[in-house]
Amino acid sequence: MVKQKLKRWIDNNINNKKRKDSDSMKYRYKLSKVIEKFINDCVLEEINIGCSDSQVIKIIKNDSTYFLKIARLGLITSEYEKLKWLDNKLDVPKVILYDKDDVTEFLITESINGEMVCSDKYIQDPMLGLNVIAQAFKKILEVDINDCPFDVSIDYKLKLVENNVKNKLIDISQLSESALNKFGNLENILEFLKINKFSEEKCFSHGDTSLPNIFALDNKFSGFIDVGECGIADKWFDLAICEKSIKRNYGEEYISKFYEELNIIPDRDKIEYYLLMMELYL
Repeated sequence: MVKQKLKRWIDNNINNKKRKDSDSMKYRYKLSKVIEKFINDCVLEEINIGCSDSQVIKIIKNDSTYFLKIARLGLITSEYEKLKWLDNKLDVPKVILYDKDDVTEFLITESINGEMVCSDKYIQDPMLGLNVIAQAFKKILEVDINDCPFDVSIDYKLKLVENNVKNKLIDISQLSESALNKFGNLENILEFLKINKFSEEKCFSHGDTSLPNIFALDNKFSGFIDVGECGIADKWFDLAICEKSIKRNYGEEYISKFYEELNIIPDRDKIEYYLLMMELYL
């Protein structure tokens, strides 16, 4: 899922970390025995991403780097299943360990080599970043969807945002001024999205192609993180998310250069549709 608060935090490069050992780290959830054994005597670094539903911890173990994600039961299941399916299909973190109990899930993955394409290096040279992003999109489109079991197409997304609206999970004060002025309220946006649903150009979709989820090493694409919403979907969804992140990180003037790098003529109607849909994401 495109978690707006999380993305704002990362895109603005606010980094609040606490470096500790396994004994002094404070955990929001009780660890399983398997996890305790893995992190014993490791150097730990909590990644404070402002997300109340999960805890993310960087692990340094035998000169290797891993990430531990801890959350309530059910919140990590999709990401775990998709990482396993994507193994040898796309450059994503390798699953090292998955465990769960009656209330909690745990997922340990290897780190992706390189740096985000919204790091200072690429902020200072956006065209270099756009070249890496183009490489990343090429890799996405190479994933064969014939045996893909994950459907995250437009109907799935509409149900998702409808649930957010009906359960009053969206803060209307966080809507963009343009959306608020045009539609007035969340219900009108939802209705517009339902009425104007269109035929999709289905392919494999990462599901959250924000710049913090795309990594580069030596100016070459090195991998994706955050694949919990990947699956079969419309190609314009990933493009719209990436466009929004490029605007925030590189500047609006690089949006046209983004599509030029991909050799794609942007379908503004579909892109604007998904940008509007994102207003109803958490």
